[in-house]
Amino acid sequence: MIKGTSEKKIDMVLITSLNDDLLHNILLRLPAKSFAFASCVNRSWNSVCNRILSRPKMVSAFSRNPNQTRAGEEVLDKVLSEPIRPDFVIANITYGNMEEALTLITERVGSRVPIIVSVVAGILGKEACNDNPGEVKNHVTTDDGLSVVANFAILLTIGYLPGIKVEVVPVIQAKRESEADIGDKFVMDIRNYVSVVSGHAAPACLILFGEDTHATEPILHKLDYAMPAETIIVGDQIGEFLHKCGNEPRNVQLHKDDSRVLAGLIFARDKHRTAQAGKIHFDAAISRAMSSVDLRYKAANVRVSRRPRCPSTLLTAKRGGEAEVLNGDQILDDINDFLGNQIWENDPYLGVIKRRKYSVGLEEKPKIMASLVYHQVTGADEQDLLVNGAEIRTGDYFQVYLPDLNVAEASLNAVSSHLRNLKSKPNKPEVVGGFVFVGSRRGDSFFGRQNADCSPFLENFPELPFGGIFCNSEIGRSLFVEDGEEKKEVSIRRCLHVYSSVYLIVSYTF
Repeated sequence: MIKGTSEKKIDMVLITSLNDDLLHNILLRLPAKSFAFASCVNRSWNSVCNRILSRPKMVSAFSRNPNQTRAGEEVLDKVLSEPIRPDFVIANITYGNMEEALTLITERVGSRVPIIVSVVAGILGKEACNDNPGEVKNHVTTDDGLSVVANFAILLTIGYLPGIKVEVVPVIQAKRESEADIGDKFVMDIRNYVSVVSGHAAPACLILFGEDTHATEPILHKLDYAMPAETIIVGDQIGEFLHKCGNEPRNVQLHKDDSRVLAGLIFARDKHRTAQAGKIHFDAAISRAMSSVDLRYKAANVRVSRRPRCPSTLLTAKRGGEAEVLNGDQILDDINDFLGNQIWENDPYLGVIKRRKYSVGLEEKPKIMASLVYHQVTGADEQDLLVNGAEIRTGDYFQVYLPDLNVAEASLNAVSSHLRNLKSKPNKPEVVGGFVFVGSRRGDSFFGRQNADCSPFLENFPELPFGGIFCNSEIGRSLFVEDGEEKKEVSIRRCLHVYSSVYLIVSYTF
């Protein structure tokens, strides 16, 4: 027994006396949990661990295992297979139990990490079991076209960004609380958090997840108005989510009659970041697919559904420069004639220009901001045209837009070129993470080929463990754009999109 004890002591002496280079190579290969234990062995090991973690990391992986618990374990094992101290976690599922997913993640990463879990229209990225790129839509039609099958998949994204502070700021709406009030509170909550941790008034980046309610659109426009141009804003406007802030042990239960509206991951620069540390950069780019046609109108009479979720709008309109008010069937006939009796095959949208006054609280005089927002045409009758969404007003001008594959392909190539240019910047940034928010009607079936929306990442950073989700309305501003028409309309903001892919690129300079 004494000899055995002596041998163990000798082993420990040998381990702790390893030179730093060898120790660095050993610790670098540990999974996250073992790495965390190793950092507590002694000061020397902790110092080596800190050097390993001086470089940022953002890792995504997805699993299509139909068992939610097993799929969750698979993606957690994958993203935690290397050293990392999570600053934030994003989990996206195509359907299932969000509370179960949140609990499983919290048990593995700890209770002090901010987490957002959301239900999305689909996911894309690299698969945990083989690192191959792919996509999974939440519902697919069988080959015979007779039924729709639900597909389960989970995507997990974990990030460690030294020099950046991350927290979840939610928007919870109480009964009878106005969108203006909760929008003001959201902006002020973000500003206050950033002011404390950064000493500045604006974050570097916001990643947003919303619910399908009347409140999301006006709040997002207010955020677009209130945040400076250098703040990157991306996300998914319409879905379901749960969140856990970094100072909360679990998801906070809502009071009766309260409803979730938005949750934002706030990325703010740490005012205590050392001068020797590198700097994290956030970039965004967009691939659009919508093309306008020469059909312009002015909303005449507008009625909005009173349902709290899945809002819709009924409207009549006048053609540009004419006095006659057209009912829904007449507007639909206009579109149908233009498209050669193939209206529903072309999936038409109204692009509505909304000129609204915005301010934050009572601190400033309201200013007018114009935004272009798309509303899908869903039907018509002899009275009204029916479109998805709300916030259309009498007097708003709109134009008909259609998805265009040629526009999407050209735009996708431009995004890939933009990402390629990032690598050639004088400061030589190292791209450490990527995420893409893709319109739910895009994907393999839209392009007729696999992984088109992934191609900007795959072509430029083939080893990057990126992720992405399919959305019913993509959020994106402060974006690189490529075509001349966009540049002519600089006074009209575009924060909400359809049929687009919004790319977030996270890079690092030393």
